Formats: sequence, structure tokens, C-alpha cells
Amino acid sequence: MDTRDAVHLEIEPFGDPKLLAQKLRGSGPVHKVTLPDGMPAWLVVGNQEVRQALSDPNIVRSAKVASPDLHKYLDLANSDFVLTQHMLFADPPDHTRMRKVVSKAFTPRRIERLRPRIQEITDELLDPLLPRGEADLVAALALPLPIAVICELLGVPYADRDEFEQRAETITGINASSSPEEVIAAGKWFDRYTTQLVESRRREPGDDLISAMLAAMDEEDRLTDVELRSNIFLLLAAGFETTVNLLANGLLALLRHPEALAAVRDDRRLLHTAIEEALRYDSPVSSITYRFTAAPVTIGGVEIPAGEHVALSPPMANFDPAKVSCPETFDITRSPNPHVSFGHGIHFCIGAPLARLEAEVVFDTVLDRMPGLALAVPPEKLTWKPSFIVHRLESLPVTFVPDQR
Repeated sequence: MDTRDAVHLEIEPFGDPKLLAQKLRGSGPVHKVTLPDGMPAWLVVGNQEVRQALSDPNIVRSAKVASPDLHKYLDLANSDFVLTQHMLFADPPDHTRMRKVVSKAFTPRRIERLRPRIQEITDELLDPLLPRGEADLVAALALPLPIAVICELLGVPYADRDEFEQRAETITGINASSSPEEVIAAGKWFDRYTTQLVESRRREPGDDLISAMLAAMDEEDRLTDVELRSNIFLLLAAGFETTVNLLANGLLALLRHPEALAAVRDDRRLLHTAIEEALRYDSPVSSITYRFTAAPVTIGGVEIPAGEHVALSPPMANFDPAKVSCPETFDITRSPNPHVSFGHGIHFCIGAPLARLEAEVVFDTVLDRMPGLALAVPPEKLTWKPSFIVHRLESLPVTFVPDQR
């Protein structure tokens, strides 16, 4: 790619569709850009075009097809490192094989069985907050709940969760707030840790997802040892990060729209569509990177040569007026809702049902147990994690009527 006429993007615009549109300086569904880490890309921002890119068999995850000038950005993607050998970075038929094994274990029935435990954890986290009348809902709820749920699902001991959180945050800050050395160190820790988990489950299978994945493998559908560890890492790290952001961003969207908050509190039948609108309005993911053209493709009338990096913007796709009516309106009755916050096609987020379940329990419980909920600071005082991959609030300070019982 000739980057001389590319738009150089910093981290800040990625979570804000309006700001990103201003930075791109023009209309159209595809733009030539340089990402904050210096990597050139074709950024796809149109809703239909993002769906096309996620479905096109000539736009692949394999970095082997990337042009030579991109290789300096792809040290981890080109390696056999545990961070990259999972289904999210795989193409068919490997992706199909891996996802089949994980899907056999990560069933809707297993997810729904978690509802009582998710409710219990939510109540345990809220109990000490209620007499205070104030809280940071990121630190107190949106962050610890998904970590607890995914760790229980995979059988991670409680004592290990703080270090798991720190290591996962290092990795989800990749290309932005984490150095390559820090990411590699965190990846090696996950490799050692998941190796121990797998060995433990092989010796003593339990009622957890790792044991279920081991039991799901047969002669036709198997994972290598590194693929198994890598997919466990994927479920641990990606599985909690996006849910943290759904909870925090969704609660913030409701708090910034008091009429919507009141409507959902009065009519819980609106909860489902409110969650989908929260996913659209403030996507947990800021950009999807590391897809490459295995052959020339045309997206939105723009021809992209073979070997190029294609990046996708869920926030802008979710605000695309060609697909979404009145996109800047937070409409908790919007249905259907064409957001792409969980992706599309074969890489549609396998953990989406669990994330939605956690949001349903959390939003319902917060509305019940925190009367008078309101932001404790003006919205413009809120800050975000410095990453162009994920869109996470640093904190969400709120006030509410304290429970004096």
C-alpha cells in the first residue's frame, strides 16, 4: 500500500464514530489509513461492507498471505505462539475443526445453567456497595463479574484471578498500551498456566469447560496441545474483556439517557432490546484487525490488492445511516438491530450468549437494587483505556439511594 495519502489515526477516535468520521475526512465505506501502531490498513466502516469483509473467503486471518512490508508488524501473528493458535486467528478448515470442538463444550444449555451463579456473584458484589450510596461500577461490578464467571466456567482457582486479570489486560492492550515484550511475557505466563490447567483436567476431569473440551475431541475433531491451550486462552482473555465493556458501556448509555433507564426499570420486557442497543451504541470492540487479502477484492467500490491488511470498525458500522435509521439516537426499542459488535459470519463471537446473559442479570439487578442511579461526574470527565482494539471505561462513578437496612 502507498501510505503517502493514508490518514494517520491515533487511538482516541476508534471508540467514537463521530470523531473517527471527522478524522477520515470524507464519506465512503473504505478508507486507506495508518493505525496507531504504524501498520497500514484499509479501514472498512460501512455496515454492509464490514459484513462482506467478514464473510469474504479471500479476506483471511493467515498472515502468510500478507505482503512483505507488513511482516515487521506481525511477529506474533506469524509465530506458533500460544496467543495466536486459536480459532479467532484461524481460517477454514482449521477454524471449522476448532470451533466444532469448542461448540460441543460451550453449549447453550451449559451457559444457561450459569444463570443462578451469575445472579449470586452479582448480588455478592453489590451487597457491600448498597449502604454507601456511591460506587465505581467498573471496579466493583463490570470488571470482577465476567472474570469470576469465565474463571468458574474454566475451573480457574479464585486465588489466581488477580494475576489472570493483570496478564489479560496486558494482552488486550496490544499495539497500544503494552510493549511487545510485555505481551510476550504475558503470553508465556498464559502458556504455562493453561498447560497446568489441561494437565489437571486430564488427571481429574470435572464439570468445567476444559474437561468438556477434552471429552468433545475424537479422531475427526481434535485440537493439538498448543491449539487447546490457545483456545483456552482465547476464552479466558477475550471472553472476559468484551463482557466487561458491554456491562460498563451499556450502563453508561442508560445513565446518559435517563428516560431509557426509567423505561427499562418500569418494563423489563425492554431489557433484551436495550442490551442490543447498548451493543450498537457503544461497541465493546473498537476495531477488528489482522485480516489479509489472499486475492484482490472489491469492497464498497474500492479495489484492494492481494496481500493488504484489512481492518474493520464496528462502531462506525453500527452508526452507518445506510443500515441504521437515526443512528445517533439511543433507541432501546430498536428491532431489528443490525449491529456487528459480536462480528459476523464464521467468526461470530462464540461467547455472545454468555455476554448477553451476564448483561441481562446485571442490568436487571442494578435496576432493582440501586434506586436513583445516576452518574457522579459529568460524562466528559470519564476516561477510556488507551487501546484501539477494545473500548473500555477506566471507571464509572455513580451515586444512588443508599440502602439503610
